[in-house]
Amino acid sequence: MIEQYFEKGFTYDWNAPRPVETGRTDMDGSIVLSGSSHPPQLRFSGYYPKLFAAGAPAPTTTLAIGTPIRHRWLDYVVGRTAYARSTNTDVLTGFMSGCWICSWVSRHGNRRVGHIGTTSIAADNLPPNTTVKEFFLTSEAMDRGSHIRGYNPAQAVPFHEQRQFLNDPSRYIQIPHIMSLVTTNNEFYSIIMLQTKTPGKWICGGKRRVHSSDRRGIQTALA
Repeated sequence: MIEQYFEKGFTYDWNAPRPVETGRTDMDGSIVLSGSSHPPQLRFSGYYPKLFAAGAPAPTTTLAIGTPIRHRWLDYVVGRTAYARSTNTDVLTGFMSGCWICSWVSRHGNRRVGHIGTTSIAADNLPPNTTVKEFFLTSEAMDRGSHIRGYNPAQAVPFHEQRQFLNDPSRYIQIPHIMSLVTTNNEFYSIIMLQTKTPGKWICGGKRRVHSSDRRGIQTALA
């Protein structure tokens, strides 16, 4: 399972995909296929022991340096819900500040994982946030037979927990980010990814499995 590759102190070589830029006329709330089955390589590169207290055990997962972490990348598209098809591939997306991530089965029987593209630069009760949430709530993803589940990855890791990583005396860690992982067996994780001062070098600050919400919970959260 892909979650075993994200342990506190694991390091990676990775060029994180950027959000998909949209103009104001494109922020129409629509649900669009947007992602990649061949995203930038995310490779295990070693171990950053400074994140562990003295005497703490190291992770038990054994990885060879350079091991690629296979995944499908789901884009973040402001003002729209981007989705990726997910049958036998785990889905990563980010970075998260409050968007909801959902998985569901389409009317054609295809499993999808979607990133509801709200933005922190607008109030919750104003477009494009209201636009994208209202569109999603009336879409086929919310059909009673869609088996929809969802969560807010950023809510699972309070801001004060993210900021603690900035206390690294070496100042090597620059910015903590939250990334979403939805596995093929529909488990939901919030992953702390730490951007370092060296371009393309990342550190995992840990992961947290999150209990997902059902259809009613998602309706309440997005209303």
